Amino acid sequence: MPLMNKGPATEVLGNCDNEESATTLPGLQEAIAREIRRDNVDIVINQLIRDVVAEEAADDESLKTEEVVSRLLQTGVIQNLVQRVTSTTISDGNKGRINLDFDVIPPQLRHEILPGRHYLYVKIKKGRAFVDHLEPNSSPTIKNNPSFTIDIIMKAQRERTNPILCSCDPEVNQGFIFDLQAMQDNKSTILETSDLLGLNIPITLVVVRHNTMLYNQSSTTTLLSVATLDWRKVLSKLGSSVVTTRLMGVGSESQVPVGLLDLELILVPGLTHPVEGQVVAEQLRSLENRQAEKQRLFIAYARQWWREYTEARTNLSSRPVRIFAMDERGKNRFVCEFVQRFECGSFLHSPQEASRWISLLPSFASQQPPMGTISPWLTLVSAISARTLTADTRSSLLCSILLGFGLNAWICCGTRESGLPHSWVLTRGPYTTDTFWEPSTGSRYIHKVGQKVLHDYASVGCVFNNQKFYANCQTSDKVSFCSFNLEESCSWKGMSLNATATMTEKLPSFIPLIPPESDNVIWTTDFQIQLKTLIIEHRGDMNMSTIFDERLSHILSPALWSYEREAIEGSCLGGSNEYFSAALMHSVKDGHTFKAFPFHIKHKSPRRAFNNILSSQIGREIVECRGDTVVLALRVLAIYYPEGVTVMWIMIACSFRPVG
Repeated sequence: MPLMNKGPATEVLGNCDNEESATTLPGLQEAIAREIRRDNVDIVINQLIRDVVAEEAADDESLKTEEVVSRLLQTGVIQNLVQRVTSTTISDGNKGRINLDFDVIPPQLRHEILPGRHYLYVKIKKGRAFVDHLEPNSSPTIKNNPSFTIDIIMKAQRERTNPILCSCDPEVNQGFIFDLQAMQDNKSTILETSDLLGLNIPITLVVVRHNTMLYNQSSTTTLLSVATLDWRKVLSKLGSSVVTTRLMGVGSESQVPVGLLDLELILVPGLTHPVEGQVVAEQLRSLENRQAEKQRLFIAYARQWWREYTEARTNLSSRPVRIFAMDERGKNRFVCEFVQRFECGSFLHSPQEASRWISLLPSFASQQPPMGTISPWLTLVSAISARTLTADTRSSLLCSILLGFGLNAWICCGTRESGLPHSWVLTRGPYTTDTFWEPSTGSRYIHKVGQKVLHDYASVGCVFNNQKFYANCQTSDKVSFCSFNLEESCSWKGMSLNATATMTEKLPSFIPLIPPESDNVIWTTDFQIQLKTLIIEHRGDMNMSTIFDERLSHILSPALWSYEREAIEGSCLGGSNEYFSAALMHSVKDGHTFKAFPFHIKHKSPRRAFNNILSSQIGREIVECRGDTVVLALRVLAIYYPEGVTVMWIMIACSFRPVG
């Protein structure tokens, strides 16, 4: 029997019923051909045909085409192919309608759209009434074209706009595609209307402003606003929906308007029969009521729990126990809601590296009177996008990442020796000792009851993570005398797991981090040249010549790399320092003195780095070194972390023979 040597799958699928007229046949054939080309399906089908023919021919020499087709239709590959083509053609419904939806998508984004899947196209059209930018900056020497960016997040999908020049009515006109299918665990068939209506995943908008200071080439980042938008109202519309989102301030300024954003939302492919607006509104209202009822019940439980806790001993009511905290939108949340198991991807390779990265992120600018000085505790989505953190947010972000790495991590709320409130992270485990992690520095401290410690944690009132909450009811709340065996009911009073589970997120978060910048050797070299120029000019003003020893400069590199590794690992890497010392012994001449000043910065300004050198006594001594055969050495090493974080290690050194 002659084999089908051209488009076997097309013939197999050609027997499928088709209710469309003959004019749609080319479109169906095109859809079939497109699906066959995906993932080398044609090769798999041809091999199936050979196998079926060989098997049937052994039993019956008069093999018929219909029998081969019947056998193929029973295989999983063909059934899956039929399902994909059918879902694509059925979901199309009105051919002109789908073409209309597809035409509104920018050409550069159309390759992201696959057949048989639902997408949401979100376009930020423009901003309005950004009153803080009514007037241009009156001092152009201080700020250089302030701009802002907007992060758009839906579950594990995150996009960021290009920088937008700050103005009262900024034009944005940037759009992004979000795969709704992926938010339903990549459901194999296209989402039904009921699936879309039950997709309770809002759009989160995080607006961040960036200022560049001309006089010292530094930049600052400010969180302007965080807003959420429920996109499901688009299900009741034909075509696009234009919505306006009001942006409010952060924390204590949550009642102060920042501006308005006009957005356009389009469901691709659109629904042939939109949902009635009343049905959508009722669904959203029902979800809101259920959430409000859960909060009401938990608050009632928390009050009863607190009453029982404080009545156990008279001094417990004064301990630093935090059950609720204000988030970035001015809403009081249960503190366990700020912690979520966060699997941060491949850009942070270890808990230690994650701790180092968090310690390098800029601090959140404190709010000034009259709005108050209470800093908000940012939720996980806002913390990642804001790129500036409050002290408590550092703790929740670090705890979330440590949980993602599989550690038994907790947030401790207490006080420092100064009496000021403070939070830090605790890790426990059957094979490790209790360890404190300081989020602001990346330092770690082993905790043993009664032993002298190097940290300045004074008292601890409560510990919690994404599932459990415990309050300290030991005789003393001093950290050095506290046991962290949380299972001991006489030492720690825990909340009911059933109660906390109603308020916390059980699934892990997969919010993608922005990759680290690639190592820019040209930029690092230019930074080093500018810093050398400043040193040469400074010594020239003092009537001193300057010679840089390139060989000695090269020898400084291993030391800088070991300093960053030490900051990550938390202990001195003796091997690297020994190699550095051996290299100096071979490079510094007999009778000469060697001095070096290493330091690190988190900005990219050569002028500020030079000022840092002169502000240090040893740094100034090196730059202004006098003696016989004085040579200087300089090396700059840039280390890149996610979210645009860069730490620069700099070492300035000199070798000279003392005179007199």
